[in-house]
Amino acid sequence: MTLHHLSPYVVGVGLTLFLASCGGPEQPDGQRPGSDSLNTDTSAQSGQLLNVGGRLFSLPSPVQTAMAIRKAGLKYRKDLTTPLDKGETMTSKAMQSAVLGLYGADLAYVTVHKDGQRALATMQAVEKLGQKLEISNAFDRALLDRFKTNLGNEDSLLRFSGTAFRAADAYLKNNDRNDVSTLILAGGWVGSLHLTLADPSALKDQALLDRIGDQKNALDGLVELLGKHVTDPAAAPLLAAFKQLQVQFAGIQRTYTFEQPVTDASKQTTFINSRSAVTIPAETIEAITKQVAQIRSLILA
Repeated sequence: MTLHHLSPYVVGVGLTLFLASCGGPEQPDGQRPGSDSLNTDTSAQSGQLLNVGGRLFSLPSPVQTAMAIRKAGLKYRKDLTTPLDKGETMTSKAMQSAVLGLYGADLAYVTVHKDGQRALATMQAVEKLGQKLEISNAFDRALLDRFKTNLGNEDSLLRFSGTAFRAADAYLKNNDRNDVSTLILAGGWVGSLHLTLADPSALKDQALLDRIGDQKNALDGLVELLGKHVTDPAAAPLLAAFKQLQVQFAGIQRTYTFEQPVTDASKQTTFINSRSAVTIPAETIEAITKQVAQIRSLILA
């Protein structure tokens, strides 16, 4: 795996991809903040370093997950995405934030699978829900128009998300809204896992199983963030469901073999040679799949 320079947490394509964090990650190798870069590594270990409310942890982006799903040859299923009218019926700010996270995962999924019509419709749902959450001011009209005119260009969309993130990152930090960013982050994480697990064919692909197995630390970080930043009583069942998911993730078996990394100074690239192997018993993956579906249902209830 190659560790490239990363723009601040490229979580996905479009507006919700930005909202995954309220604090930007540290810039590796002295990268200048504000410069765009593209990391489309879909290996199980790839992820971004997040800083939310001072808590650092690594999380794969919805775009990386969507690319891994496509690479595994799973059939594109629009029926797995979140109903586009759901954001309009939500009254709780907590669940509105979590739904926005689901939309972010969906937006990456439909865009990577080149469903431009659904991507645009999802984008419109994002805009409406963003207005309810009073985060629309994070973006100017030119930024939104750039997204809409680049729906057919995957690389442009991925690079665009870096710009979108920085705009929302600054906005959320300036307005001290860790609760919103945490719930959007949690919703996006669950949404990506749902899109992966909903197709039984995913369980036949070792690369996808590895990605699932590598989510334990991310899940632990999300539970900590939810407990620290989210005080809305409406989110209490969601936190309890995430804690139950931790119990199920404990059944994943993982082995790690360390090998010395090799750095190419001329290319400012480090090659990670260590290997990890993930084994997920059938009963464990079944329990995880059911719990992820339950968490998503809680959000959409």
